[in-house]
Amino acid sequence: MVPLALAGLPDLDRLRELLERIREMIALGGVALALAISCVFLLAWVVSHLRQPARIQPHGSPSVLATIALWLSYVPVGLTGVAALGAFVPTLAPFILKSFALAVLVAAFAWCVAIVSIIVGGNRQTLARARRALLLAGTPWYCLAVYLSTWL
Repeated sequence: MVPLALAGLPDLDRLRELLERIREMIALGGVALALAISCVFLLAWVVSHLRQPARIQPHGSPSVLATIALWLSYVPVGLTGVAALGAFVPTLAPFILKSFALAVLVAAFAWCVAIVSIIVGGNRQTLARARRALLLAGTPWYCLAVYLSTWL
């Protein structure tokens, strides 16, 4: 280390340690964010159980909005599956964070549609589909928290 200091070169070990600490702080912040948003998804699901089914339509078909929310929530689950495959298939590794990012965006849209469906209400089947959509739309956030925690 003394020859490096005399030559005017920086101490690379110290720089490496600093970069490692920065990476750990970013990963910890990402885990905290992913866990917080996961809790928002789960809290919305829990609060959705306060909504009672409409008594006017006892056995009607589920609303189109709840069906769209449910089908839309399968997209983030599939993209999360692609991210999971990236951990095992080396050629898909560069797409892990990209698929997580796209999954999070689609999940946000699916969450909004599911919340609107719950607010609009409907029969028991409609609310069940909207609640399932809420849980499925949270999948990328649950998995992202686990993935980012592996960096710590």
